[in-house]
Parts: sequence; C-alpha cells; structure tokens
Amino acid sequence: MKVFKVLDEYTRELVARKTSTKNLQRHHSAVRILTRHIGDLEHYELTKKNIRDYIRNRDVKPQTASRELDVLSSALNFCNNERIIDWSIFKFEKYKSPARATFLSKKDIDALLSECHEYHLRTWMLIALSTAARSGAILGLKCDKVNFVDGIIDFRDESIEGKHKPRSVIKMPEALRPYLEDAVSKSVSGYVVEKDGKPVKSIYYDCIRAAQRAGLKNVSPHTMRHTCAVHMVKNDVPIYEVSKYLGHKSIEITQKHYAKFSPDFMKKSSNVGSMLIQGQPI
Repeated sequence: MKVFKVLDEYTRELVARKTSTKNLQRHHSAVRILTRHIGDLEHYELTKKNIRDYIRNRDVKPQTASRELDVLSSALNFCNNERIIDWSIFKFEKYKSPARATFLSKKDIDALLSECHEYHLRTWMLIALSTAARSGAILGLKCDKVNFVDGIIDFRDESIEGKHKPRSVIKMPEALRPYLEDAVSKSVSGYVVEKDGKPVKSIYYDCIRAAQRAGLKNVSPHTMRHTCAVHMVKNDVPIYEVSKYLGHKSIEITQKHYAKFSPDFMKKSSNVGSMLIQGQPI
C-alpha cells in the first residue's frame, strides 16, 4: 500500500475517535508534507536510510521533520495492527528539541499582566499562571466545571476521545476566585474564556504580543504552566502534589522536569562534595 493511503486510513481513524480540532490540524499539516515528499512510496519501501534522508533533506529543523515522521510511524503501526498492511516494524530516528528552561520571575509576571489589556487575554493569563493548566484545557473550560461552593476547577473534558494530554482537577486558588466569578457571570457562550460572546480558539498570538510589549523573550503560552510549576517547587510544595496539580500521569515525569528547582535538590550530595575539597573531615 502506498504511504499516502496508509496516512489516509489513519486520518479516518483519528476523525472517528473525535480527536481534538487542534490535534487534527497538526495531523493534517504533517500528512500534507509527508504525502508531498514520500506519499508515492510503497510502505514496504520505507527503510531506516530513507527515513534519515527525509530528516536531512527537509528544509526545516530536524526536530520538525522528526515530529512529521511520528505521524507516519503511528499510521504504519495502526494499519499493521488492523492487518491492513504487513509491515516489518522498526524504530524511526528521533530528534528531540532541547528542553526549554524559560520561566518567569514575579517581576516578569507583573510586567506581562500589565500588558494583557484585552479581557479574554487577561482572564486566560490569570488562570494559566495560577493553575498551571495547559492552554487548550483553559480555552475548553466551561462555566459549569467551576465549582465555587467547593472551590474546585475541573479541567477534564469527557467529550475528548482517543489519545490526549491528561487534564487535572484542582483546588481553586483563592486569588483567582473573583476573576472566575466575574468571567462566569459575563459568559455568553458557556465558556470561561470568550471573546465577543464566542469561545476563543487560540491564545498563542495574543500571548506572544503581550510578552513582546512587556519586553520578554522566548515566551509562549506553555511558559505559564512551566512558571507555575517551577515556583511551586521552589516554595517547597511536595513534588507529589505538584504532579497532581499538573495532571501528570506519573510522579516520575514531574521529578524529571522540576526536581532540580527544589531548594533541597542534591543538597546533601553537594555538601559532601564541598567537604572533599575544603579539607574537612568526612
């Protein structure tokens, strides 16, 4: 079966799973590029060599080409599992983006909030900074998922089917309560974050422009989630609680990304290292 048909089979499956619009858009973008470059190959003609060549010859960062190939890998695995094709599975070469260490100081946060002039942007930003929820979870938050009586915010969306990032249920930050009450009382669409009475599909460019006005570099919507998590760990919030707040599937994920920000991170090990070069008895 030709690669473009393999991709088409997988696309129909994602649509049937009711994959989120955002993820489908990314998928369609990758499919268009893959089809243009290797769509006419038979699936059995794929080798580690032409996968490496695809990454090297694409006029984009290797990480971008690798993400496109993730779509192809998933499509091949799906079709193989469904017995649509017979494919000798091999691992595609992976290129991961370097970890982004950007997080905002309190001064940066104040500067950024001062540049959030539009109501929908400021509402989103306050929620993002205080709840560490992902951008899509905030934009998809409905008013009936905010429980003011018990002080709970439920970011889960039962309508999402298939593979997706986990979403958390958290205790409402008290400082956020008046802003949520105001947003809910004004909502026309039923969503907490809205503009002109309609849900907001993307906050990305609004966020970037506000950061630029504030004089901040390398800031994206995800920076707010990272910032919240870093400051929690810096303020001695137990890593298990941080993990639950972020909605991570396992505490190991949280430890991998955030343990280093704890005041006690490797403190005893570092102290022993100091003793060894200071001539102190051990």
